[in-house]
Amino acid sequence: MKMTLKINLDAVLDRIYAESAWRAAYRNDVYTLTPDNERMLALKVGQGLNELLARMAGYVTAWNYNPNTLQDNIMLQLRFGGSLPDEGILKAAIIEALAFYALLQFYGERDTCYGTAWRKHRAHVVVLLCRTELPA
Repeated sequence: MKMTLKINLDAVLDRIYAESAWRAAYRNDVYTLTPDNERMLALKVGQGLNELLARMAGYVTAWNYNPNTLQDNIMLQLRFGGSLPDEGILKAAIIEALAFYALLQFYGERDTCYGTAWRKHRAHVVVLLCRTELPA
């Protein structure tokens, strides 16, 4: 069984901007990430995707990351031996993982909560995959 996930980079960036604005609202010394930082953040999201793909390798048959397209910037083609995971939940977990990876890279030296959040959402993705069977 196959599943193709398509994720818009804007969904990840919106999550990053929201978290950054929330953080900056309570601390005056925090730089707020905005759409002006999009190119830098796109690079960090790409790094996070590479980290995540290493853990998803048994299920991934093809993938693409192109931050220069208008939509569907992240495409993952997954193959399963049995039932499919819930696409919406898996997609949301990947978005959260990628957003927190980028936040960790930007704020990580001063605040460890983003490292914990990255590991939590990364584990969530892996658990969702582990509930299915590997392809034969």
